[in-house]
Amino acid sequence: MRKIIYIFSLLLLIIFTTTFMAAADKITLQNGESYRGELLNDSLKLKTSYAEINIQSNYLNQIIKQEDNLFLLKAVEKNSFSGDLLSDLRFSSNGEELVINKEDLKLLDLSSSHSFSNNKAISITINNGDYFYANLMVESISIKTSLGSPLNIKFSNINIIEYLKDEKLYLIDRKQGDDIKAEFAQNKLIVWPAAGEIFELDLNYLQRLNLSI
Repeated sequence: MRKIIYIFSLLLLIIFTTTFMAAADKITLQNGESYRGELLNDSLKLKTSYAEINIQSNYLNQIIKQEDNLFLLKAVEKNSFSGDLLSDLRFSSNGEELVINKEDLKLLDLSSSHSFSNNKAISITINNGDYFYANLMVESISIKTSLGSPLNIKFSNINIIEYLKDEKLYLIDRKQGDDIKAEFAQNKLIVWPAAGEIFELDLNYLQRLNLSI
């Protein structure tokens, strides 16, 4: 009887350990070492070409170090951010807390991610390929006109804003009225991404802003 109980307990331990290992976050270092455990950072700071952003860790799926030594942060619902990682990673493995320097990181796979239902009024595409959902923190955008004074267009009357590379102008597809091609009269736009904190988006890097999602 004791032998049966021992075997049963051993099986439970193996099942528990296997389940934990499968569900744990996995971090891989440049030297080939890898650890399973849990990422402890609540958020990670990333310096992109268009802003510095704090990305909440619980929305992330992967962190990948690229050949140019920049990092790609893949979040849920195909959101992605790329740039210079400004945060070291705190990682718990087998009861020990490790501090991983970004130079040593190769890959981080996160075992589970939360979905988000808020801050999804628009989608934004950056000219480097970054893509994310967000809410706008202002009601209108300002464009240059031939009269010299800027014109404010409410976002409630816009379907899509898209950069026309050949013309170096932005095409503003309006719900009411003709489409407009123009330059912005402002440099930044305040947005609140679904996967992170509020930041000022540098409009020089905007490729597409979709308000009709």
